[in-house]
Amino acid sequence: MREGGNPDAHSAPQGSENRFASGARIRRFARGVRLALLSVAAILAAAVAGAPDPAEAHGRLGAAEGRCRLFIGPDIMNFTGYLPEASKNEFCEDIPATGPMIMVLDAEQAELRDMKIELRIVKDVGGEEKENENLQAVTVAYREPKSYPTGTVNFEHRFDDPGYFVGIVTVTGDHGERWVSRFPFSVGKSFMRDLPVYLTLGIGTLAAFVIYLVHRRRETAAAKAHKPPAPPPPTPDEDHGPEATPAE
Repeated sequence: MREGGNPDAHSAPQGSENRFASGARIRRFARGVRLALLSVAAILAAAVAGAPDPAEAHGRLGAAEGRCRLFIGPDIMNFTGYLPEASKNEFCEDIPATGPMIMVLDAEQAELRDMKIELRIVKDVGGEEKENENLQAVTVAYREPKSYPTGTVNFEHRFDDPGYFVGIVTVTGDHGERWVSRFPFSVGKSFMRDLPVYLTLGIGTLAAFVIYLVHRRRETAAAKAHKPPAPPPPTPDEDHGPEATPAE
């Protein structure tokens, strides 16, 4: 007689070990994904916390009440920018492309029409202290102090290269008034300004895809763990020996 026994007696522990190893790999992968997502979230939070406020980023120039305004001393000048060769659309703050540019400043208060207005555009070298070390070297455009009885100042300049600049408007009066307004802006750097938005969207999409993969792997592993084992293949009956053939 052949010794009796369960033919799957040795296969069950091996299947359990495989399922345990697969589950451990999935848990390690899930922990890695969670750590990666937490790291990304921390980086984005730090970037948002350290990003300057829009009013701070562009000095005293910004959109308010549906208009682009430059705040100078106690007064306000409406700001309008044009790129005649690129588009007829107006822009506020950053200039979307290089080429000729027209800036128009309109004084809201009548007192500005009796004062002298000086305009200067310099390269952004990191602050007033560095600018003043050699102001002429960093100046890219300049308009000497002049009064504008109509209250409208037209300023034209051609930007051949993209970069970062600072506009400086200085207003002086006959009674010793002197107001200075500074507004940093960029030329042809709109994509860099919107880069954090693109990065956030890309990271969010990647995180969603990774979470989907983890969830799918978990479902696959669970389905395999609950699948019943396949029955063993049939074996010849060794007790009866080979099938007898009828005698002739």
